[in-house]
Amino acid sequence: MWRVIKNSRPPLRSSEQGASSIIVAIMMVVLLGFAAISIDVGKLYWEKAQLQNGADAGALALASICGKNEADPQCTGVSSIAPQLANKNANDASSLVPAVLLDKAGNKVTVETAAAETGSPANTVSTWFARILDPKFSSVEVGARATAVWGPPGKLSTKFPLAFSQCEIDSSPTFDGQLQFLMSHGVGDTTASDACHSTSSGHEIPGGFGWLTQEPAASCSLDTFIGGWELTDTGNNFKAGCEVVLAEWKAALKAGEQVIVLLPVFDDVKGTGAGGQFKIHAYAAIDIRGWHFKNGDDLLDFQLPEAAKVIKDGGYKNSDLGFVGKFIRYVFDDEDAEYGGGGKDYGAGIIQLVD
Repeated sequence: MWRVIKNSRPPLRSSEQGASSIIVAIMMVVLLGFAAISIDVGKLYWEKAQLQNGADAGALALASICGKNEADPQCTGVSSIAPQLANKNANDASSLVPAVLLDKAGNKVTVETAAAETGSPANTVSTWFARILDPKFSSVEVGARATAVWGPPGKLSTKFPLAFSQCEIDSSPTFDGQLQFLMSHGVGDTTASDACHSTSSGHEIPGGFGWLTQEPAASCSLDTFIGGWELTDTGNNFKAGCEVVLAEWKAALKAGEQVIVLLPVFDDVKGTGAGGQFKIHAYAAIDIRGWHFKNGDDLLDFQLPEAAKVIKDGGYKNSDLGFVGKFIRYVFDDEDAEYGGGGKDYGAGIIQLVD
């Protein structure tokens, strides 16, 4: 015989049912809070990152334009460059640029960006869950700003350990696009254009031909800074380690590419021989077309046709060493350089984000 066993557990009382509802309600609030934090905040951070990228790009672009030519029509607070780059860096191709603060006297520009979400108030991004907790959080303001500066670098990791005298640069037709032979050796000869290279000028060291002591050795580079004194590497022989650099430049020139070199300029000397030092005064940007450092070696004596003509027409001797090129205004963004330092403007300018 089967016996039916009845459930002996008493039904929930109304007070217990009410307690369960409260717990569920509390848990729902907690879950919504977590959702608001994880999803809504994540959305805001994602929007912030896009706006920051747009502000950075706009500030750097305007600094580059102004660094090359402050008279450029785009070097202005109402330039279209910043809005264009802000939109390009937004996933929805839509951002606002509330302000572009351009300070030409201070070589500084600040770009402010803000969200421009369709259906939301200006400068804001809508939320998905936070609005359920509190309607006043239905949208949140999101913006970014970036400041960039431009001007001569105060410090540079020089990629080629050769310095030129201030006299050599100041006597040149700077920035006019004219090719010239930039001589590197220190003792003058009968070449008329070599008037700067005389020990009586106070800007040369006997036996110091512009070469700087590399750090580390054979690296073809060294860290230099405005006002710093750098040891000379005596003799006019080509310096070890730079053959790799010249090989790269030669290949680029033969391929029709542009080679721009940033070289230090010195304005004072002290000491003699191996103890001699050059004082770094500025940096110059040179569009290289050829060089002559050593006779009979294709790598160390290379010129494009127009450079060879400069050497021939100038009546230079085999003992005259240096680059053939022209000074240009060149603005660069280089992690191995730092802005500031008060160096003279010889066309080499750096742009850098500072905020």
